[in-house]
Amino acid sequence: MAADRPAATAILRVPSGTTQRFATLVVLTLASTLHIYGVFATIWPVATFTEDAHCQVRANLYLTSGATPDPDESKWNTYRECMSALFLPRLGWLFTGLLLLALAAVAIYYARPAWRVRRSRLQRIDQLPALWDKLREPLTELVATAGLAKPPEFLLDASSLRAGGVAFGHRRRPRVCLDAGLVALLDHDRPTFEAVVLHELAHVRNNDIATTYATLATWRAFLIIGLLPYLLVTIDPFLLSADPWHPPTLLPLTGPVTLGLAVRLAALVLLVYLARTAVLRSRERYADALVATWTGTTDPYRALAEQPRRRRVLSWIATHPSRAAREAAMRDPKSLLRPGFWEVLASGLAIQLAWAHLVSGLSSVSWYHSGNESFTVMRYVWGIAVGALVCVIAWRGAAHLRAGGTARGVFALPGAAMGLGLALGMYLQLQEAGEYVLQPSLLKLAVSAVLIGVSALVCVWAGHCARLLGEGVRTWRGLAAAAAVLLVCVSCLGWIRVAQAGDVLWQSYVQPAVALLEGYAHGTAWSLLDAQVIDTVVVPFLLNEDRILTAAALAALWLVPLLLASDPGRRVRLGLLAAGVGTLSWAVLVAVLRLAATGRGGAEFALVLTAWEIAAAVVVQFVLALLVLRRADWSTAALATWTLGVLACLGIWALHWTAGGQVDSIVAARPLQVLPFAGTAVTVLAVALVRPRRDRPVRAARPGRLVLAGVVAVSAFAVIWWPTANGAAPLLPPEPTSLAMNETEAVNIWIYGGGMDTFTAVGTANNTALQNFSTENLERIVSGCADLQPVLRRAEEFPKPPVARLRGSWTSALTELTTAAGECVKVYRDQTGNSALMTSSFRDGVAHLGETLAQIKQATEHAAG
Repeated sequence: MAADRPAATAILRVPSGTTQRFATLVVLTLASTLHIYGVFATIWPVATFTEDAHCQVRANLYLTSGATPDPDESKWNTYRECMSALFLPRLGWLFTGLLLLALAAVAIYYARPAWRVRRSRLQRIDQLPALWDKLREPLTELVATAGLAKPPEFLLDASSLRAGGVAFGHRRRPRVCLDAGLVALLDHDRPTFEAVVLHELAHVRNNDIATTYATLATWRAFLIIGLLPYLLVTIDPFLLSADPWHPPTLLPLTGPVTLGLAVRLAALVLLVYLARTAVLRSRERYADALVATWTGTTDPYRALAEQPRRRRVLSWIATHPSRAAREAAMRDPKSLLRPGFWEVLASGLAIQLAWAHLVSGLSSVSWYHSGNESFTVMRYVWGIAVGALVCVIAWRGAAHLRAGGTARGVFALPGAAMGLGLALGMYLQLQEAGEYVLQPSLLKLAVSAVLIGVSALVCVWAGHCARLLGEGVRTWRGLAAAAAVLLVCVSCLGWIRVAQAGDVLWQSYVQPAVALLEGYAHGTAWSLLDAQVIDTVVVPFLLNEDRILTAAALAALWLVPLLLASDPGRRVRLGLLAAGVGTLSWAVLVAVLRLAATGRGGAEFALVLTAWEIAAAVVVQFVLALLVLRRADWSTAALATWTLGVLACLGIWALHWTAGGQVDSIVAARPLQVLPFAGTAVTVLAVALVRPRRDRPVRAARPGRLVLAGVVAVSAFAVIWWPTANGAAPLLPPEPTSLAMNETEAVNIWIYGGGMDTFTAVGTANNTALQNFSTENLERIVSGCADLQPVLRRAEEFPKPPVARLRGSWTSALTELTTAAGECVKVYRDQTGNSALMTSSFRDGVAHLGETLAQIKQATEHAAG
């Protein structure tokens, strides 16, 4: 039985699984190295470890876990200005880590082939005249069969009696080593000899020799440059200090090795190792598929002895695939085109971990923070990385289908795997080491489930676009479609960073807003469903941070398939006709609502009425999608619901327009901050309920594209411009006067930021002053009290502790000791003071110092435990 030649040829034109796995490995090691050396930058020299705390204390800005972001921009400016002095030293650490990793990988990459030749005492076959005369003709024929323009350097391993070979070297100097046992097969089993040699030449043809040795070099470099130093510094955070075996009395805020850190670190190392072995296994199956094509048989190695069967667990860490996997690749080469669940899961996990570790490294140099464009930049970086993976899934899946592969789950399963990998990455990143891995909140689990579902839908959409492109993936139309995929990933999946802080976002942002909105609903008392309707409409409105980007991405979901479709004109006409009918239906519903609202008014009721009008539009969108899907495909239904949303937006503007040239509700000013998302969601729901109709190909009609351009232009105007809504009911309560923070962490920051030094200075100066009383030497008594006064003045100028109880005891101590020191100077130098007041103030001040010290010890012990 001959192998599938078209499918085997296609694997050379599509990004291979080997390339995808290698990219996973490289991205993960680079970002993990950035994270590791970012940690080093914050603890060495030791002064830089406390400098961040110093800057937080000076700015009165305590960046604790679970803290409410401080809206006072002046504090942030003070903090960033203070931290700017550490930017270049810490940036140097990051560059040093990457440079060391690159140098180690390059050194291993180029040294390994030479070491292999030397260790195994390999000989060049062309320098062995008798053997070369025998092998020259068959090797030349096999090189031609493999389609190589230049033959590799052939070597002989005279000590090996195996009937095997190995391809190694690097891109500019590929080498193929033939074992002595393989050479012996030439005379009595030439087909097997040719199959084995072709397998090694297939590695050269696939250009995976460089990938293989780069994989091995990257793994070893990561172990040496990244993992080993990180383990040592994790065990002893002061290993890089001048005296690593005698750390300071106060432990660093990061604390000892935790179970969370240990599990995450083990998972990271395992992931990198599995990515390494996956690259090595994948290259073998691709080579086997080409051998089967070139030899015309699906079992070219049948004469070779079968290797012992591995257990399934061991197959995950093996560097070569099982015999069954190799036979499957040779029997059905198109199976290699299908994106695999586990490889995509690993890629998604690697992207999320890499992004999180990159952010951690950039945070260590004080670049990743609010107030600049760092959040936006990193959101685009994340979206582009995920979008690239989605493009590979779509490209490979479409090629698999064109080669005759099965369509079931070809895009949805890898998409779900990608979402699962991204979700797992949120819990395994090293900077979350203080939490246990298996303790996610219900909210995070719910968000993760949504992420998995949306990822699957995005991949299905991208795969549909790739199928419409056909062989035009490499054309400008393919590039435009890829840009649309990146846009969709940045917007529709980019909210994952919000999901990581879902609990804080819910408590500090969503819950207060919901309480305020429900207050409006109960205050108007219009209907029993007012609270549910206003929450359903306004919460998505608030969570849509960038309505322009979101609208552009959601528009691309229907615009790209329509532009790639065979008959956009007919689809556009049907979609716009349905939108017109839907708009009339919505107008009737709004008229009923307006009639029921007769006699009511006010800013709060205007918001409630707007929510009902938008909810009516969403209901009509859903019904419209169900009807259109009976006659057309998903993109036509999405166009209809989108156009209905734009027309409803214009209608809401008109209905809520006031005499002052503005609208009476914030939501009425920007309905397209909700309706595009709602229209897309109900269309997807309708697809799940009604199977879309598959249209037969028809000749393209240009007028459809012109009408689409008009729809896009009107939509862009409605999204970019909006009327003002001065005097409208607010959607968020006023900012709280007190900000939430982790008090234990805040106290420790104050301690490391100079608070402990200040406390120690006061305590030392006070003890000296008190000890001088026992000498009964007036000059020494006066000197001790006088020396205490400037120390107390500096302590007064130093920022007070962030926690009320500690601040109270510390302030009382300073007040009492200031009074005591002043009276002491007056009593013993000027003979004018009050000795009783001096004595009681010293006594009370010492007592308050004791209370302060007890609270400091409690905070440090709590942080360490």
